[in-house]
Amino acid sequence: MVIRLLTVAVTSALLAGCVSVGPNYQAPPAQPVTLQGAAAPVFSTTSPVASWWAQFDDPVLEQLVHDALGDNLDLRIAMARVREARAVFVEQRLDQLPHVTSGGSYDRRKQPDASLGGERVFSETYQLGFDAGWELDLFGRQRRAAEAARADLGAEQDNLADAQVTVAAEVARNYFELRGTQKRIDVAKRTLVNLRDTQRLTEARWELGAGSELDVQSSRARLKAIEADIPLLEVAEVQSRHRLAVLLGQRPDALDALLQPREVPAYAKQLPLGDTTDLLRQRADVRSAERRLAAATARVGVATADLFPRISLTGFVGFLSGDASGLVNGANKAWSVTPSISWAAFDFGTVRARLRASKAQADGVAAEYEKAVLLALEDTENALTRYAKQQARLGIVAEQAQAARRAEQLAQIRYREGSEDFLTLLDAQRTQLAADDALAAAESTVNVSVVGVYKALGGWGQQQDAAPPAVAGTLR
Repeated sequence: MVIRLLTVAVTSALLAGCVSVGPNYQAPPAQPVTLQGAAAPVFSTTSPVASWWAQFDDPVLEQLVHDALGDNLDLRIAMARVREARAVFVEQRLDQLPHVTSGGSYDRRKQPDASLGGERVFSETYQLGFDAGWELDLFGRQRRAAEAARADLGAEQDNLADAQVTVAAEVARNYFELRGTQKRIDVAKRTLVNLRDTQRLTEARWELGAGSELDVQSSRARLKAIEADIPLLEVAEVQSRHRLAVLLGQRPDALDALLQPREVPAYAKQLPLGDTTDLLRQRADVRSAERRLAAATARVGVATADLFPRISLTGFVGFLSGDASGLVNGANKAWSVTPSISWAAFDFGTVRARLRASKAQADGVAAEYEKAVLLALEDTENALTRYAKQQARLGIVAEQAQAARRAEQLAQIRYREGSEDFLTLLDAQRTQLAADDALAAAESTVNVSVVGVYKALGGWGQQQDAAPPAVAGTLR
């Protein structure tokens, strides 16, 4: 009898390696991408050097990004999810093997015994040994579950890579916005110096009878308007510093000393893009969507396997005795083998409903993958166009600022000479301030646009060249 059961078990195990019901997953082919925006003259096909943020030659930015990739809390959350998914995958793989547990029990009872005419009999039973259970995976239910868990693990690893790209981009974006705001504050403060000189001049002319109170009050109003703008810019500066600190996993005021104002020029050369035809493989969000599709397809196989019988073997090997002192004697050896079968023969409606639900879920995930592809293409084309147009705008704004500064100088000279009225000077000063402020904002926007391009390209070279060991190690 035992030999017969073992033969059945071995035969079932061999069959289990040959049959897996449900669809076999095939990844959607990654078609080469042609980006129209990449043809603009502001781009080149050369590959960026090392990590993309290193091209700015800004040691503060490089330190911030490096620290963020090591300490950002969103990355710690993503790494924890990778570890969780890896543990689930290991568990699903082990479910394909027999489960063996050890244990012991003691049973003490007093109950009627029919053979003795209903007399109550006292009994004790001691048991010590190993229990085993094994579901023979005849139709691949366990293998499909492990396949789904493996795909889930891959999706979480890609989510981690996508989080790294996002964190690096957010650090760089907030850094350049901070520098832009600091430059706008500097422009406003330098303008205040000129306006105060003009204020003193108008008051002196009025006292000498060469001017008017209208000039004095107009100059004062303009001066106060600029003074009122500075606190708003300072609020934006503080918020950017605080945001950067939180991105680095630190308290809001931790970076105040590091982020003192410094000049950061706009990126003013061709932006290297590398090979953009492989965009869909570079984008971690697209790879994650593909892995989720693989997991959903495997779960269709799990649901399909529920249409077929499940065969399990349970057994026991150990000692069984009514006397604890002689429990482990050879005479008390015991074993048992119990095959069992379960089948939803009269519950196919429920099983088929679950199967339809899993197929519908897979269809939805397939649509999500297609959507991820389209959004990736849209994001990248928009980023390329935005950078090209912002570079063109920067050149125009720089020319405007240069002309406005020259016009203000001429108006100042002519007003001092008395050949031009104060309103002309006031208008020239207003135009100059607006132009200088627009130039500072445009320079910051160009740098932010560079960040947008490399984020859209999936963080070119980021995982290979810049991830700290603690982060990169989670991907192995």
